[in-house]
Amino acid sequence: MNDDSRRYVFLSATFLSKQYKSIPADVLESCIFFFGSKRSWLFPASREEMLEARSLPTRYLEFDEEFKSLVLHKEAQRQVFWLLPGKDFSKGSAFLEAITDPASKKGYRPLILDESWWLGDFNSKDAKFCKDARLIVNNFKQGEFDYDAVMELLYQSNPTLVPTLYWAES
Repeated sequence: MNDDSRRYVFLSATFLSKQYKSIPADVLESCIFFFGSKRSWLFPASREEMLEARSLPTRYLEFDEEFKSLVLHKEAQRQVFWLLPGKDFSKGSAFLEAITDPASKKGYRPLILDESWWLGDFNSKDAKFCKDARLIVNNFKQGEFDYDAVMELLYQSNPTLVPTLYWAES
């Protein structure tokens, strides 16, 4: 059963495309998609974008139409963030701040993108996904998308978020 004070955040379009049919409808309706990919990989708007999508090991263009419709539905609700092409976690932070946290009834808090917090105040004993503060810092500074580091960033910034890769683990 979905706890109304917590919101799932799915991090991988690829993993989600394979499991979304097994996720309860209420979870899909309330969740956020925070993807490390480009929107154009699923929805190419030009020949160049189509060629780029086809060149990738993940076959984004072969995701089923029902899943693509779900992504478009979530976009219409302003609940989808694409890290690429900008690789800018501050934009991801602004994205989250514009979404109401059901627990506080206010926008989510900004992502903790302060290197000194991670290297000084972060207590790895409180980590849920990644204990390595340097990895987390390097990840957001470089605009990378290491799943464990992103999940820890999301969780430490907003503990009511439930970063999720695999629904079976939730």
